[in-house]
Amino acid sequence: MKLPWVGTPEGAKDHLFGACTGRRALEEKARALFSRFGYREVMTPALELYELFARTGLPIPPESMCKLIDRGGRILAMRPDSTTPVARVVSAKLAQSLPARLFYVQDIYRSDGHHTGHSVETRQAGVEYIGAGGLKADLEMLSLAAETLAGLGASDFRIELGHAALFRALAARLEAPPDEIEQLRLLIEQKNFAALNDMLTRYDNRAVCETIRRLCSLFGGGEVFDDAGTLGVPDADNALAYLRDTYTALTRAGFGKYIQLDLGLVHQMHYYTGVVFRGYVTGAGHAVLTGGRYDNLMATLGRAAPATGFAADLDALCGCRDWPGEAETTTLIHFSCDRLAEALALQKKYPPGGCALSSCDTIEESMALARARGMRMLVDLEHDGKEVAL
Repeated sequence: MKLPWVGTPEGAKDHLFGACTGRRALEEKARALFSRFGYREVMTPALELYELFARTGLPIPPESMCKLIDRGGRILAMRPDSTTPVARVVSAKLAQSLPARLFYVQDIYRSDGHHTGHSVETRQAGVEYIGAGGLKADLEMLSLAAETLAGLGASDFRIELGHAALFRALAARLEAPPDEIEQLRLLIEQKNFAALNDMLTRYDNRAVCETIRRLCSLFGGGEVFDDAGTLGVPDADNALAYLRDTYTALTRAGFGKYIQLDLGLVHQMHYYTGVVFRGYVTGAGHAVLTGGRYDNLMATLGRAAPATGFAADLDALCGCRDWPGEAETTTLIHFSCDRLAEALALQKKYPPGGCALSSCDTIEESMALARARGMRMLVDLEHDGKEVAL
């Protein structure tokens, strides 16, 4: 009979053996890579005050957060993202040290994705560059994103690049209420063009509606800028020109083969303010890296500063690779309790994981255990280290 309380919560999962080895390997590679580029590690608590996320406008619905109540009656949230806690750290402790290049390797907790196969607990490695605005900072972040995917073993990947101000500037011309604008954004993000066309028929500004339709289909290389032409809305045209400068500089630096433009890339509207991007890897069914510029977050924490960053999904990246299995345990040592030191010394002579100590009282029981585990050798320290082939 299966006991219900020995399972895992919905959306949670166990990681065993090679998956643990692979995840740790990616974590260490990420730490080494970020450190090499001048970023310093921070760790934030798994539990944060819920008010931190509510006041800073994190675009994660409250129902998607895992919440608890502390002894004082305050609502706590298990960290649903790492950007906001890192920004809190900067505002409270590093405000005089800007710009700050920081990185983290830690879990986030969200309860919104498990029905689509996403985990409620996700291991992320990410960076935040706080206190630096402009093209150079965006180029650093995008090139580091490409270096990260390559450095973590993604042999076939692409980074889709867009700009949050494109849709924002056009949507403002529709003079629609915020909930309708958000619905339009979701339809574009989901690439639900049929529903998008139906919804756009509500608005009188036909020129802007047609431009929005056109942007959603503009995807590819540098030819996208020629296809886009002039959008007719100054803020949108300025964003498009900035995106062209970004793409040109990345291409000249040798990253062009990884970059694709997506003018319909619309991350959460009230959070991102400039360049936005997503990384995709062959073998993963969703984006394994997301990031962009979020210049308004620090002001909500009392210290206005531009900022940009990204987070890579280590679990998804780990699942895209084959990892070597655990070391095969080939030998079992049978020993008496008064020969423990000798047994431990002998075990250390074998490769890691290649030898185990027997917990059995008799040699017959040890031999039966070794055979059941598929081992090839038993060493009997009760009889001067006699080796018995199995």
